[in-house]
Amino acid sequence: MIGLFTVDEGLREILERSVEDKLRDVKLKKIVRVNSNDVREIAKAMINNSVDAVIFSGKIVTEKDVVKGFKWNDEERMIDIAVRAITAEGYTKLSTAAEIMIRHVIRHLPVLEEQPIGMISARDIIYRFSEKLSLQEEVKQVMVPYLVKGDFNTTLSEGVELMMKNGVGSLVFYEKNDLYIVTLKDLVKHIYMYEMKL
Repeated sequence: MIGLFTVDEGLREILERSVEDKLRDVKLKKIVRVNSNDVREIAKAMINNSVDAVIFSGKIVTEKDVVKGFKWNDEERMIDIAVRAITAEGYTKLSTAAEIMIRHVIRHLPVLEEQPIGMISARDIIYRFSEKLSLQEEVKQVMVPYLVKGDFNTTLSEGVELMMKNGVGSLVFYEKNDLYIVTLKDLVKHIYMYEMKL
């Protein structure tokens, strides 16, 4: 292996290059190898190296794998680690959504048209770019047309189960015109912070 393609680097490279450039020309991120399959050690390596995947025993271990493999408790609530969501309007161009993601170091933007109507992810933008070689479409044309929602009593264990069951990288909470979000990256950070407390 010579490197790892990540959506974060992919978005950054697409915005910096001309439309004619192909995704195959994107710089690969350096490979981070770990010697332990302990999810806490893997989370620590991900956070310390700013990567969303590592290699263990010749296999890729992603944030989703780490979150899925961690023993979550039923006492902490998802809302306790949620952050106020940065959002995009449905008419926002994909290029603008990508710029927002890069500027704020995020991969998910809930899409609003008075109310939340869907979710656009960095991965959605990368896939669309690889098909069309353009980022001039509106996010509502590419977004997933629904949100997976939790409520303010959803525990970490329940929230992770909901994310895995629906195959999504984020969970949103909506209350009184405020939208909050928890992503796989947030959960990996939580594992890391938990490890630091021990």
